[in-house]
Amino acid sequence: MRKDPLEKIEGRWTLQILLRLNAGEHRFSDLRAAIPRVSANILTDRLRALEGAGLVERRHLPPPYASQIYMLADLAAGLRPALDALSRWRAETRDAPVPAQGTGRSSALDREQSR
Repeated sequence: MRKDPLEKIEGRWTLQILLRLNAGEHRFSDLRAAIPRVSANILTDRLRALEGAGLVERRHLPPPYASQIYMLADLAAGLRPALDALSRWRAETRDAPVPAQGTGRSSALDREQSR
């Protein structure tokens, strides 16, 4: 049986990594700075998993840089529209107030279902 392609993007921090790489190439240290709550070993694990899944490529830079950069691979091209939409939504809602508990759509849905 074939694996669900969505399994390639599961896991904590994976979406944040993909969103950053969708914006362009990043060094490991740039990703760490952009996602400060992820530990270095977890970031390494996620990047390796994404690389193994064919969604991320790692390229070594020649001297004097002596560094490597990460970028979305061609296989991830189909994710770009979704990542773009998520980036826009994130920017639009980042500073939006959080509704008080018991208000909003979920409460209305709960009331409707309890009838």
